[in-house]
Amino acid sequence: MATPAEIVPPPVPEIPLPTKLGVSKDGWWQPGATLQFWAFGANQAGDTSTTLRVRRIELKLKGEIIPKVFGFNVMIDPARVLDNNRATLSVGGGGTGTVAVNNQGNITILQDFGLTFMSDYADVTVGQFKIPVSYEGYNSAAKLLFPERSVVSRRFGDQRDIGIKVEKKLGKQFYYQLALFNGEGQNKLDTNAQKDAALRLEFYPIDGVMIGGVGYAGLHNRATTATTRDRLEADVKIDISNFLLQAEYIHGWDGATNVARTESAGIYAVLGYTFADKVQPLFRIGHFDSNVRTNLPGTPGQRGSAAPFGDEMTSYELGLNYFLRGHDAKLQASWSKFVFPDQVNRGEVILAAQAAF
Repeated sequence: MATPAEIVPPPVPEIPLPTKLGVSKDGWWQPGATLQFWAFGANQAGDTSTTLRVRRIELKLKGEIIPKVFGFNVMIDPARVLDNNRATLSVGGGGTGTVAVNNQGNITILQDFGLTFMSDYADVTVGQFKIPVSYEGYNSAAKLLFPERSVVSRRFGDQRDIGIKVEKKLGKQFYYQLALFNGEGQNKLDTNAQKDAALRLEFYPIDGVMIGGVGYAGLHNRATTATTRDRLEADVKIDISNFLLQAEYIHGWDGATNVARTESAGIYAVLGYTFADKVQPLFRIGHFDSNVRTNLPGTPGQRGSAAPFGDEMTSYELGLNYFLRGHDAKLQASWSKFVFPDQVNRGEVILAAQAAF
């Protein structure tokens, strides 16, 4: 008598983990994070400094209480408290004494906060978020091409403010954002009647191509408000068949309009190519002039930060990305050379590791 064949039970299908969790009656919420660690080294005039740094711990929460109608988002970065510093303030009736205090300002951990009312043609958000100046500065830190943004992006962009914005991507070809800000910066209440307005437009003529422009200006009391800021920007990104080109030009005017204003400008361009979806070498060149009307000679032989607020500067940078799983898990390396006409040149090396979701 033949032995019956053993019945093999079918494999139990794996149930995918949920990417969203329920909230309220039919809403959802989703956690996220961007975690970055740096090994940093710099050399200027023979002086070398090195440090290990927790660069970002961005913890995010977003969701929709009423799907497609009312949403929210919030992000904090506890790593910001590591950048804390102290300021000396005058005290006493005649201001003859001083006291050192913690200078919180924009280094408190609150980054983004938003409540959004959604519709087919406009999403209205109130809260705190990035101003739309600089394509590199405005977009997510998790998707940076280099471990650090370009100098012009750091100077003009990557800044948050409290305000109201209306935005929407319409179809596949057009995105707009119109926003009104306090003009005081991150985590600060307004101290005057002036507000800052911004308009960002992006066009996508074909897949993989973005052409953008930004106008940003202080409104009301422009002649008497010393912090009046105006910006004009043009940018382009081409990401086709593993080839990447990204470039920005930003021109800025600062100061009250009834006196001579400080006029600054900067530009950068990045070229890159991705091999086998894993390895991406990059080259970036940039230039920034903090006062295009006047030569600011800086201090000959000066050492310190590469931020070129006292001297014109040209930067040459090489980068390398290794994608373990896209931008969600990657390793980065960069070498930067900052060339000043009147100050000692500076070199920097950054090794970075990132996890994001």
